[in-house]
Amino acid sequence: MEIFFKTFIYIFRFFIKPKEKYICYHSFPDLSDNSFSLFVYVANKYINYTNIWLVSELNTNFHKKKIANYTNSKHFKIVKKKSLLGIYFFCKSKYIFHTHGVFNEIPLQKEQINVNLWHGMPLKRIGHLDNNNRVPKSDYVISTSLLFQKIMSKAFDIVKSKVLNTGQPRNDFLFEDKFKLSDLVTGINIDDYSKTILWMPTYRKSIKGDIRVDSDLEKASDFLSTAYLEELNIFLKSANFICFVKLHPMDFMSVDDFGNHTNIKFLDNTPFLEKGISLYSVMNRTDLLITDFSSIYIDYLLLNKPILFLIPDFETYQNSRGFVFDNPKTYMPGEIITNKVNFIPYLEKILINNEDNYFKEREYVRQVFHNTDQEFSKTVFNSVLK
Repeated sequence: MEIFFKTFIYIFRFFIKPKEKYICYHSFPDLSDNSFSLFVYVANKYINYTNIWLVSELNTNFHKKKIANYTNSKHFKIVKKKSLLGIYFFCKSKYIFHTHGVFNEIPLQKEQINVNLWHGMPLKRIGHLDNNNRVPKSDYVISTSLLFQKIMSKAFDIVKSKVLNTGQPRNDFLFEDKFKLSDLVTGINIDDYSKTILWMPTYRKSIKGDIRVDSDLEKASDFLSTAYLEELNIFLKSANFICFVKLHPMDFMSVDDFGNHTNIKFLDNTPFLEKGISLYSVMNRTDLLITDFSSIYIDYLLLNKPILFLIPDFETYQNSRGFVFDNPKTYMPGEIITNKVNFIPYLEKILINNEDNYFKEREYVRQVFHNTDQEFSKTVFNSVLK
């Protein structure tokens, strides 16, 4: 099947000339992340462009519902990537924007421009820094700062001048107040709670995309044991806090692996797809981010809200996956919790007693990690299309 599509793309390239006003988008999952945010900006601002979404799974109702949540534009098409129509629009679009690559092994026509928006600035090793030879080839990659410009250049084996220091389009959604996490869960309203916590662990074992096992699974899941979740739920209920745990889309764990709790709600990508809501659109209405090595915290720095790092497996993760920094903890401006004994007491300290001791550290790291703090999609558009 792969040979079939490659053959057709090679044939189509001889007969189809790319058009200036055609833009092709692709992401994993479909209609998400930086690609989706850039699409929303273009659709809202420039009616003379034809926007084409190449999707892995064609689910028109869900896709159109999400688009309608963010734009009234009708200047878009949704087609399945692996189809003759998908190949046609791929060859016809002058600009290709993606988060994970699209038809990676097929060279583009000389008139086409391929831009890798990726899906976050890395703390853990990625691409060539992770000895991964299956890295998508692109004309441009984006970064958020001069520091990450150097890192992305090495990770994607691209000259530094081709790494555009624009910031990430998805961060435009951070500053909107249109949706909240409780919009994803029936019977829950975050306005009924005094504080809202977003907990986003990165995967240690993946079953989609890049299949791998990083670190010690038992240590990494220590905070997610049934007994401990029950203890945590008792604390959250007594304090009138609500905690949403968003699992990574590549994670081997699923929401069905965890029981029902009154004040802890597990989420995967399903409710985001069904409701047509972007993850970054619900982060503004949170009071604390809990994570580990996920790049989500790098974006969350733009909100200057407290961040808590749950890392029971730092050494084992460093020895397996590894980091892009020699000492990543230097760039983690928040309390680093390594065992369950300190977790709930620190939640009490930061959310009940309001003892935020990392304000200056967050501000320093934010300045190092972000040279741009607004209008990210606009900056990408101006850097590439203008």
